[in-house]
Amino acid sequence: MSQFEKRVQLNKIIESQLPEFLVADFPKAIEFFKQYYISQEHQGGNVDLVDNLDRYLKIDNLVPEVVVGQTTLSSDITASSTTITVSSTKGFPDEYGLLKIGDEVITYTGKTTTTFTGCVRGFSGITGYDDRTREYFISVNRQNVIFSDTTAAAHTAQSSVQNLSALFLQEFYRKLKKTFTPGFEGETFVSDLDVGNFIKHARNFYQSKGIEESIRILFKVLYGVSAKVIDLETRLIKPSSAEFVRREIIVAEPISGNPLGLEGQTVFRSVDTDTSGSVSDVEIFTRNNRTFYKLGLFVGYNDRDLVEGTFGVPGFSRSLEEVSIGSSVISVDSTIGFGQTGELNVSGNVITYQNKSINQFFDCVGVTSAISLGEGVRANEVIFGYENGDTSKRVELRVTGVL
Repeated sequence: MSQFEKRVQLNKIIESQLPEFLVADFPKAIEFFKQYYISQEHQGGNVDLVDNLDRYLKIDNLVPEVVVGQTTLSSDITASSTTITVSSTKGFPDEYGLLKIGDEVITYTGKTTTTFTGCVRGFSGITGYDDRTREYFISVNRQNVIFSDTTAAAHTAQSSVQNLSALFLQEFYRKLKKTFTPGFEGETFVSDLDVGNFIKHARNFYQSKGIEESIRILFKVLYGVSAKVIDLETRLIKPSSAEFVRREIIVAEPISGNPLGLEGQTVFRSVDTDTSGSVSDVEIFTRNNRTFYKLGLFVGYNDRDLVEGTFGVPGFSRSLEEVSIGSSVISVDSTIGFGQTGELNVSGNVITYQNKSINQFFDCVGVTSAISLGEGVRANEVIFGYENGDTSKRVELRVTGVL
């Protein structure tokens, strides 16, 4: 990819760097070192990644051509063809890039808008990353490259041409999706999406989940279509003298007490007791052998709102590594949904933290037992009420969904 300016490469200035006595004794030295550094400084090569890492790690580089990383052959080629015609070379390096057709790796010395020239057939190079590890959170951050040694072969028109020089950026893109767009890890975005722009503004999407605009964004990102959202409530026939009872539905799992005794009572948020609502009905159900309760909070009639504040789903994440007793830093897959400061609940162990980044909690106090890899980390927040109004019978639940 040539969307950004790279730093000076040694293969372009090696001639001026070698002493004259070395060149005089070894006339081929310049060409030898030049070819060596070309093999290290091509896009995606070891030296190239080290020298230009700060420039690679810019979201603006995730243009559609790089994220997709593929084009197609426009005509058949033989095993000895040195010019390859494709539908487009956009997103491929200008020179010394690596591409893959079928099982064959090919490098080239130049390109036009639709051709690769000076092709070297049956090349060798890195063709992917090995994720074969048992633990999910280890595989996210520890991978081995796959090196392939290939031979030249004939290929037919419309065969897929993969851009191997963009593997690092594609892997960087995959990790960004896991960190900033949870829920989209396994989804494929439309090919012409400006990924960098979407990830930059992903926070706005999550903050607006459920409203019409977020649904339009979702369909545009996943399917590339403009969705029309119809609010059926506006099409209901409303008798002039009728009053419609409105309810806010909370789905929660029990922690203590008997939630069925909350019917007709008031529930509160533990972190903000000013947020409250009256429970009009309670329904029990099970999913995957787990018990949940559906609480209907009486909102009011028509446009009158009798629920104070907002009931939301507490933040939840999982630890990325083991945490020893007394540690002050906890690494998780994402801190989206957590406050800048607050309390965490890890298997009943309450831990306070004073700051956070996108995937770490800092200045933690209260890690009295070790936290294992992949263990659930949730905000220490519940809703509570009292069975039949008896303040000695406190009922606590953890919210898992709000409708």
